[in-house]
Amino acid sequence: MKKITFLILLMVSCWSSLQAQMRYLDQVFTQTSVTTTVYGNNHSVITLSQLGHTFPIPQRVDIYRPKDDAATNRPLIIYLQTGNFLPISVNGSCTGTITDSSNIEVATRLAKMGYVVAVASYRQGWRPDLPNIQLIHYTWINAVYRGMQDVRSCIRFFRKSVAEGGNPYGIDPNKVVVWGQGTGGFVSLAAAYLNNYEELLTTSDTLKFMLPTAGGYIPMVNPIYNGDINGFPPAGQTVCKVDAALYAATGFPLGDTLCTSQNAGYSSNFNLCVNMGGALSDSTWLDAGEMPLISYHVPSDYYAPCQTDQLYLGPICFAILPLATGSCDLHDIIEKNGNNSIFEFVPPSSDPYKVDGYSGFRRFNGTPNNSNAPWEWRAGPNPQPPSPLSLCNNNAVSSRKYIDTIVGYFAPRACLALDLCSLSKTNEINSAEIGLSVAPVPAVDAILFQTTDEPIRSIYIYDLNGRLVKAHTNINNNVFRMERNSLINGLYIAELKFDRGFAKRRIVFTKN
Repeated sequence: MKKITFLILLMVSCWSSLQAQMRYLDQVFTQTSVTTTVYGNNHSVITLSQLGHTFPIPQRVDIYRPKDDAATNRPLIIYLQTGNFLPISVNGSCTGTITDSSNIEVATRLAKMGYVVAVASYRQGWRPDLPNIQLIHYTWINAVYRGMQDVRSCIRFFRKSVAEGGNPYGIDPNKVVVWGQGTGGFVSLAAAYLNNYEELLTTSDTLKFMLPTAGGYIPMVNPIYNGDINGFPPAGQTVCKVDAALYAATGFPLGDTLCTSQNAGYSSNFNLCVNMGGALSDSTWLDAGEMPLISYHVPSDYYAPCQTDQLYLGPICFAILPLATGSCDLHDIIEKNGNNSIFEFVPPSSDPYKVDGYSGFRRFNGTPNNSNAPWEWRAGPNPQPPSPLSLCNNNAVSSRKYIDTIVGYFAPRACLALDLCSLSKTNEINSAEIGLSVAPVPAVDAILFQTTDEPIRSIYIYDLNGRLVKAHTNINNNVFRMERNSLINGLYIAELKFDRGFAKRRIVFTKN
C-alpha cells in the first residue's frame, strides 16, 4: 500500500511539473551571473598596422549562466558578435564588440532559460581598402576562416574544462550550439558546413578561392600557413608561417605566424547552427545529413544577401565580392536535403512565432527604416563609434521586440535538436473527447494506444526528469502498439500529438 501511495504522489508531482513553466522554453530564472575568461591566445593580423607583424592576442569570452542553478549538464551556446571583422572604431558600424546591447540581451534571456551562453570574441582583420578586388577577397575569406578556427577552439576550450577542470561552467559537452549574429553568421555557417579544407578547392567555381599571381594561381587559404579548419598546423609543426609564395603574392610579412595550436585534444563538433543575418561563403559546402540550421534574415538586406548574390562589404567598402548564399537560398537547399526535418515536429501550440514556409527560417519583412539588423541598437559599454549616434538605432524597445521573436522561435527548435524537453504546454485535448485508451497500465512488454475519433500523429515518451527517451513519428493511425524496448522499470509521461492539439497520459513499465 505504501508503494502504491508513493507512486500516486510521484505521478501527481511529475504531472504538475509538466504543466508549469519549462526550462529551455521559458525564463525560469530571474538572475544571471557573468564570468569573463580567455579561451585562447592566437596570432592576429589586426596588429599589422601598429606593430608591422602579427602578434598573439588573448581571445575573450563572457560566460552567462543562470544564477543559483544547481544543474551541471546545461547546453552551451557559443554566441558570435557582428562587426565586419574590424574594431568598432573603424568598422563603419555602431556595433561590433562582445558587449553590444543585442549580445547582452540575447545571452541574458537564454541564460535565464537555463542555458550557458558564451559570448566569444574572434580574431579580426582584413583589408577593404586595397585597390585589387581579388586581394580584398583574399583578406575577407581569410577573416572568415580564422573566425571559424576560433569558434572551434572555443568549443574545445569548454570540452577541456569539463575533462580537466571539473566542469566549472556546468555544461553538457555533447549539446553545443554556435550562434552567429551579422558577421558572426558568416563564421557560424562556415563552422557548421565547411567540414574539410578540400571543400574550399572543389566549389562549382574552381577559381573562387584562388589568388592569381605572376606564377599562376595559388589557394587563398592554405593549411601550410593558415592551419586546418580546426586551427592546427601541419603535422610536425607547432605554428603556421607565411611562406615565400604567399609573401610574393600578397606582401604579407615573410615568416609571420598566422596560426598556432589551441586547446588540442578535444572535439570541435557541435549540434545546431544559428545564423542571424549572415551568409555562407559557398553553398556547395552545405550537404544533406549535416546539422540543422535556424536562420533570421531581412530579405531586402543589401549587404549580406538573403539569396545567392554578390557580397557587398558594408558601409566601409563598396567592393563587390564573389557570390555568397544567404538564408533564403540556404533554406531552399536545406528543405530539399531534409536537414531540418526535426523541426517539423514542433507543435503549433509551442510555436507562436512561426511564419508560413520553412521549418527553420524566420524572415523579417518591413523593418524600421529598412534596417538589415533590426535586433541591434546602440547602447551599453561599447566605445564611441566614429559615426554620429544620430545615425545609429537607439530604439531599444523596437529591437527587444525583434529579440522576443528570435528567442521565442529558437526555443522549441533547440529543444528538439538538442533533445532537451517536452514542447506542448497549451491546446491540450481532453482524452474523453477523442476516446483515448491506453492499456495495460502497468505494462510489461508493450502498450496499446487507441482513439475512436482522431488519428494519432506521433507519440513522445518522457522520463521523470523531462527527458525525451522514446519517440514515434508519422504514426497517422488510430491504433499504435508501442514496444517497451530498452525502457527501464518506472513511470513515464506519454505525449500524443494530434492535428488539433495533444494529450498526455501516465504510463508505467514493470517486471513480470
